[in-house]
Amino acid sequence: MVKTKQIINKLMEGLNPRQKEFLEERFGLVDGAKKTLQKLGEKYGITRERVRQVESEGLKITAKNFKKSGIAELVKVSQNHLILLGGIRKESDFVNDLKYLLKDDTLNKNQLRFLFEIVSQPLYHCEDDNWHAFWHTDKNAFKKANSFVSKTVKLLSAKKTQLAFSGQAEQHLARLAKASNLQECSALNYLSVSKKFGVSPYNDFGLAEWEEINPKTAKAKSFLVLKKHNKPLHFKQIAEMINETGFDNKPAYAQTIHNELIKDKRFVLVGRGIYGLREQGYVPGTAKDVIHNILKNKGPLYSKELVELVSQQRFLKENTILLNLQNKKHFKKLPGGKYHIA
Repeated sequence: MVKTKQIINKLMEGLNPRQKEFLEERFGLVDGAKKTLQKLGEKYGITRERVRQVESEGLKITAKNFKKSGIAELVKVSQNHLILLGGIRKESDFVNDLKYLLKDDTLNKNQLRFLFEIVSQPLYHCEDDNWHAFWHTDKNAFKKANSFVSKTVKLLSAKKTQLAFSGQAEQHLARLAKASNLQECSALNYLSVSKKFGVSPYNDFGLAEWEEINPKTAKAKSFLVLKKHNKPLHFKQIAEMINETGFDNKPAYAQTIHNELIKDKRFVLVGRGIYGLREQGYVPGTAKDVIHNILKNKGPLYSKELVELVSQQRFLKENTILLNLQNKKHFKKLPGGKYHIA
């Protein structure tokens, strides 16, 4: 297989120096920086229209070199690969795929944009609010991808609570792909092109708008850390884990975490600087409040039973718990040794 650089060189045979330079700068073939008509016009002291004319003249000459350039083989390999993936592929992934298939490590996105623009296939879609930049075989492929993305968004929106941390999203997606008459690899490929989905640092898949997938605030990141570790942690540990996990480039500071969590009802202070999640069974309040709540729900208990149950809620010394039990205003010792609410 001819290398992409060689294909470009053959296509440009017969161009005059200015035509060659304009094409190279317009498509970023030399330094990777694409120049606008305005920039090139200012650089050479000519109008934007004249730059466009020179570019157009150059592209017409490249068309005459198609047969000897080897571009047809490149297009064939590219189109066949896209068809195998459902007719569409995210640009960054497509470039890496072709590097491997063509055994050409020098290949880059600007080269592909130049070559495929000349032959008008495959088709290119610029990045926008909903899609990453991608290549596709035709409009039907894009329509099919868009339809599956819409179905998946609807599915995940309806099952958010069930799927956010369960690891079952892939199973539901496999069933949806089958129902849509799609190969699973094509279905997943469609989703990778859309900006509506994401994968958390813990490899959970879901909608990009979910805090569990794309946490942006200190509280959201802390919640995810505690949820995943399934046990209370000191706010310093939480900050360290946020930084180690690499949610984004924003550093987490221990004191900021402490200040944020103490104000949020989702988090419960269960020890000195140690936080747990309310949804994991931890209840707010002092040691006295915890003891009261346990006795209210469980009925009279021996001190040993109380110590064990309170220790599941709070990081307290045994003597601290026993000392609270001596508060006769709130608790009483029954005949037989059990404690109950006064």
